Amino acid sequence: MSKLNRFARFCSPLRMSALALAASLTAGTATAVEGMWQPWQMPSLEKAVKAAGFELPIDAISDLDKHPMTAVVSLGFCSASFVSPQGLIVTNHHCAYGAIQYNSTEKNNLIEKGFYAEKLSDELPGGPGLYLYVTEDIRDVSQDMLKAAEGLHGLARYDALEGMEKQLLKQCESDDATRCRVAAFHGGLKYYLIKQRQIKDVRLVYAPADSIGKFGGDIDNWMWPRHTGDFSFLRAYVSPDGRSVEYSPDNVPYHPKSFLEVNPQGLHEGDFAMVLGYPGRTNRHRLAEEVENAVSWHYPMVIKHYKKAVDIIEKETRDRPDAAVKYASYIASINNYTKNSEGMLDGFRDIAPIEKKKASEAAFRQWAQENNKTEALDSLTRLHDLLKQSRAHRDRDFFLGMLNRTSLMSAANRLYRLAQEKQKPDIERDPAYQERNWDRIRNGLVRIDRRFDAPVDQALAQYALEQYAALPADEHVAAIDQWFGIKGDGRNSRRIAKALKKMYAKTGLDEQDQRLSLLSATPESLNDSTDPFIRLAKILYPWRMQQEKHRKALAADIQEARKNYMAALLQYAKATGQPVYADANSTLRITFGTVKGYSPRDAVWYEPFTTLRGILEKYTGQPPFDAPKKEIELIRNRDFGTYYDPKVDSVPVNFLTDLDITGGNSGSPTLDAKARLAGLAFDGNYESINADWIFNPRLARTIHVDIRYMLWIMDKVDNAQRLLKEMKVKP
Repeated sequence: MSKLNRFARFCSPLRMSALALAASLTAGTATAVEGMWQPWQMPSLEKAVKAAGFELPIDAISDLDKHPMTAVVSLGFCSASFVSPQGLIVTNHHCAYGAIQYNSTEKNNLIEKGFYAEKLSDELPGGPGLYLYVTEDIRDVSQDMLKAAEGLHGLARYDALEGMEKQLLKQCESDDATRCRVAAFHGGLKYYLIKQRQIKDVRLVYAPADSIGKFGGDIDNWMWPRHTGDFSFLRAYVSPDGRSVEYSPDNVPYHPKSFLEVNPQGLHEGDFAMVLGYPGRTNRHRLAEEVENAVSWHYPMVIKHYKKAVDIIEKETRDRPDAAVKYASYIASINNYTKNSEGMLDGFRDIAPIEKKKASEAAFRQWAQENNKTEALDSLTRLHDLLKQSRAHRDRDFFLGMLNRTSLMSAANRLYRLAQEKQKPDIERDPAYQERNWDRIRNGLVRIDRRFDAPVDQALAQYALEQYAALPADEHVAAIDQWFGIKGDGRNSRRIAKALKKMYAKTGLDEQDQRLSLLSATPESLNDSTDPFIRLAKILYPWRMQQEKHRKALAADIQEARKNYMAALLQYAKATGQPVYADANSTLRITFGTVKGYSPRDAVWYEPFTTLRGILEKYTGQPPFDAPKKEIELIRNRDFGTYYDPKVDSVPVNFLTDLDITGGNSGSPTLDAKARLAGLAFDGNYESINADWIFNPRLARTIHVDIRYMLWIMDKVDNAQRLLKEMKVKP
């Protein structure tokens, strides 16, 4: 009996009701089911999965010990999968971007030209902190968590939940190769302990040129039709005796339990498709009030100020290619999130989705009143009040967050907090500063060298502080105002610039050796430090701790209210036949459906496949619509090899499905009916960006890079024959 199946024997009443609901849903579902489903839910969805075209036994996607589940992995921020017995991993190009950037310099810019390791010894370290996670076990720990917090509120409740989580993690992490986490589902109504194998040596194997991997750039991002070769290869390494250790030239390739077989024939319109991966976050069970806050405040703030951050970086790195390389990954991430935010606003310009959500909440209230769900109604009222409190200082927190994310300010805060936390027993420390996370802190300090430029960092800090200084006086922090000379007299910018210039000139935190030496510092030694960033971290520490306690207490009360609300909402969903799946939270999920196009507006239909023809149509010879000369020549000569698809009279490049994904699913393997690799999920369409809040099956589409395009690039453009052979692909 598998670990997951053993776990399923202990289903709670809530889980059983969810299973029953999922089963009832499948009866009326022809080909696809909205939702990001947990593995244990798949048996109840078997009828729908089989109707959609899946050909394997259902336990292939419900049992963590079986293939293909053992081949699907997480990078912590993206999804990926094993594709060979030698630990070869395929994921998106944008997911490997950090590793590509880490190994790039002005003179050897792998971002622009791409990279291919001719042999194992040529494969490059992915950089400190690039880890791989293989989910091995999932256990329901709801009883432990909820019992610990029973009858408690505010900070006491937060501390009780955190304390129980620490105990569970300590029991779970029996060795250095094991990484565990407690994940909350349904607003804290359920908790699961996720056990993963952690692999610490992940190397860059192959990445196509940026003009392939990022073809179309930010212009085409989230758009259809798309022609992006968003794929790259990594490899997992372990010590010769199989232990998970940091990079060493003596390490050897890791041998996974299973790996995905490649289907070089790909998929066609109407075919079954499935994605397994680790979606980051959705908010489909949030209140209409929370949607309105995001639309009226959060997304506009992101668009305005993140765009300004990009402008600052581009200005400061102009004519300095080495500095530009250091911020390439950062800019790509910011641009992606900014365009996502723009899509959210566009999606909610039609107020109908928000009005529909309000109507749904009104219907729930009526049902709750009719069924005497007094606790749920009280919790819903309390949740509204608490959410209002959480928005009290949102502008201040936004700009101070920008400041604290600058490299040297972040390093100083972490080092000062670490010294304080080390004075406590490990079990009493803040989770981020327990011994299990010390290597992550160190890796973060090491990474700064490859992603930091003093003029850029200073300019970003200047902007954040200027925005903070412009806030009303009652939003200010006395210690910050005093340090930077903020007085509200029209000369704030000049004094901020003067203070920052002095800080960056006198600090030693821009040197890696100095940063790492402070990992073992005591509070006393840091209190005596003359480094300006450490001194500021010391001054702000009491205020930051006070704010942290307030946020924790508020978060615990919000969680308690949401939990009680969600308990009734799930009962209501069952009664009204709505899907019962938990919002995404970076845990392993499954979504399935069909290859199909869509109509974005009246009289317009988008076909589900793009081809090499579209690359020629978009090609300008200049970024972002540049492409390698060799690729253009091959397309013009119709040199398609064995990857030609007569149905589209070309090589398919990207394709659409009606699958339900979100951020974090990037790099997820797209599987065919036999669970073979047919592509990689890498994006969603612009018209359904707001599916994170409200799912619209008519418009929601996932964009995938086609396996045939991946193989064609590897074979014809980059001559990656070693990898094709390793994946048992015959050109």
